[in-house]
Amino acid sequence: MPRFILIFLCLLATAAASAATSIKQLQQLLEQQQYADAANTGEQLLAQNPQHARTQFLTAYAYQMSAQPEKAEILYQNLIKDNPDLPEPRNNLAMIYLAKGDYDRASQLLVEALNTNPSYATAYDNLSQIYKGIASEAYRRAVSESSEPAKYTHNIKLTALTNLDSVDEEPVTDKIPDDQTLVNFANQETLLIEQVRDWAATWSEKDFAAYTDYYTADYRADFESHDQWVEYRRARIARPGKIKVEVSNIQIKWRSENRAIIEFKQAYDSVRYSDRVVKRLAFSRVGSQWKITEERVLSVL
Repeated sequence: MPRFILIFLCLLATAAASAATSIKQLQQLLEQQQYADAANTGEQLLAQNPQHARTQFLTAYAYQMSAQPEKAEILYQNLIKDNPDLPEPRNNLAMIYLAKGDYDRASQLLVEALNTNPSYATAYDNLSQIYKGIASEAYRRAVSESSEPAKYTHNIKLTALTNLDSVDEEPVTDKIPDDQTLVNFANQETLLIEQVRDWAATWSEKDFAAYTDYYTADYRADFESHDQWVEYRRARIARPGKIKVEVSNIQIKWRSENRAIIEFKQAYDSVRYSDRVVKRLAFSRVGSQWKITEERVLSVL
């Protein structure tokens, strides 16, 4: 191996090990409740890697706990924008809005957290605390006939989180991906992009069997069972008239080597209805195939 390549690889390994140590130091500072030092450490890490989700989250938490909610709010908002399937940033941001007295926005964020992860127990508990606090304040004001502004945060203590349990980030190590690994990822990205295009084509062609085969065997969307979802889609797709579905601006976000999030623009036209949306499909590897596990409209264009 040429010497300059060996030196380059060693530098990469050293940088990766240094990053891991710095993140570990950031976590230790938070555990020791040294929030100001943790915030400074987090900012230094973000200067090197601004999009690192875990660093953004830990730094936001440090700002939140060091009475700098404005800086924490910006980081949480960025996290939610770039990682809309994570419930934890919404949970902690809800605490900031609650402290401002904006209980409507706090409640909305917790509901959104539950929509991203229905089994998210912390959001359930926090939302329950807010509703109880609102009810308690309403009763207090009714009994005392107080004219003071309502204080919905009275006795409400939400649970803040310091871990991103849902983010599938590989731990930083000194292992550098070999050429074959990079080639495999590139091949999988090409395969997934083609799969999204083929999925849209089978929808346009009303090839229902091929269309539903892109989904996992237990996919059910918001229905009680997979069979109910299948019958609903069959009725929609089998309607008379042509359907045209086009996809563009396809972007892939890897969550692990067996899970990927794909976002794209979708143009749908039929005799009865047309729309333009930004859509997300979550794919998981099932055996040797990629299957859709989630489908969601992110915004209307």
